[in-house]
Amino acid sequence: MPIHNLGYRSWKEKLTHPMMRWRHISSSGVRLAQQSPWVKRVVFAAWLPVLYWGMGFFFIGQAMEGKLPLDYRQSSPLFQKLQDESAKTLQKRAPELMPQANRAAVALILRNQFRQVPKVEQLAAALESGDEALARNRIWCWLLMTFFRYPQGVLILFLIGTITPALIARDVRSKAFLLYFSRPIGKLDYLVGKFFIPATFIMLVTTLPAMALYLFGILMSPDLTVFWSTWDVPLRILAGTLFLVVPTVSLALMFSSITQETRFASFGWFSFFALGHGAWLAIVFSTAIKKGMANPQDLPLVMEDPEVKRWGLLSLYNNVGDVQSWVFGFSSWNEVMPSLAVLAMITVISLAIMYRQISSPLRV
Repeated sequence: MPIHNLGYRSWKEKLTHPMMRWRHISSSGVRLAQQSPWVKRVVFAAWLPVLYWGMGFFFIGQAMEGKLPLDYRQSSPLFQKLQDESAKTLQKRAPELMPQANRAAVALILRNQFRQVPKVEQLAAALESGDEALARNRIWCWLLMTFFRYPQGVLILFLIGTITPALIARDVRSKAFLLYFSRPIGKLDYLVGKFFIPATFIMLVTTLPAMALYLFGILMSPDLTVFWSTWDVPLRILAGTLFLVVPTVSLALMFSSITQETRFASFGWFSFFALGHGAWLAIVFSTAIKKGMANPQDLPLVMEDPEVKRWGLLSLYNNVGDVQSWVFGFSSWNEVMPSLAVLAMITVISLAIMYRQISSPLRV
C-alpha cells in the first residue's frame, strides 16, 4: 500500500516560549524525585516543626495581648508596680498595662530559658520597648529566623543530599547531553532546569511552611491591622529562601557534575558540609576549654567571641545562618558582609565548574 503526503506537517499543539524551556527539565525531574520514599520521608519530617513553631506563634500572641497567665510575670517590674497600686487604679489601668507586663514577662522568659539561641537579647529589648507593633514584628521575625536556621537548616542538608547527586552525574555517565542538546534546548536551559529541581523541594519545606506560620499569626491576631506592622515578613521569608537555595544548590550540583557516580557526588556534598562545620566546632570547644567554660550553656558566649566568630566562615551552615540573620533584621551589614562574600564565591565557582562540565561533551 503506497504512503502519501510525506514531508513537513503543521504543528497543532501550543508552542512553549523559548525562555520557559527549562520547565520541562525541571518538571520531569521533580516527578522522578518525588517517587523516592526517602524524599517523601524528609519532606514529611520537614513539616513537623511547623506544629512546634505554630504553638510559639499562638502563645506569644496570647501573652502579648495579656490573655495568657504567666508565672514569670511575678518577676516583672511592671507587674510588681501594678500590684502596688490600689485596687481601683489597677482595675482602670489593667487592660492598658497588662499586655505590656506580659511582654516584659516574655522577655524575661527568653533571657532565662533561651539565652543559647542567637539574638535573644535584641528580641527581649524589643519586647520591653513598649512598642507593640515593633515587638510583634521582631518576635515573628525571630521565630521564623530560628525556624529557617535550626530544623529546616539540618533537614535541607539531607534533602539536597538525597535529590541532587544524581541529577547531572547520571547524564555525565550516559552522555544524555547529546540527546538534550540535539533539541532546541541550550546549556543555560539545561542548567536552570536542573537547578530548579532541588530548589522546588527546598521551597516546599521552607517557604511554604514559613508563609503558613505567617498567615497563622495573622489569623490569631486581634485584628487585621497587624498586617501593617508585619508586611515586610513575607519579603524577608522570600529573601531568606533565596540566600539558602542559591549557594547550597549550586554547590551540590557542582559535585554532581564532576563525577559519573552518584555516591561520589553525595559523599562530596556531605563531606564539604561536615568538614567545614566540624572544624568550626573544634575551634569553639577548644576555645571554651582554654577559657575554662565547661558549662554547655556558656558555648553561645564563646561563639560570639570575635576571634571564634571569624572562623565561622569555614562553615557553610554558619554563613547561610548569618546571612539569614541579617535578612530578618538581627545583624548589621558589616557583620554579615564576610559571609555574603563567601557564599557569593561558592556560588560563582560552583556555577563556573558546572557550566564547564556541561559544555565538555560538546567539545569532544
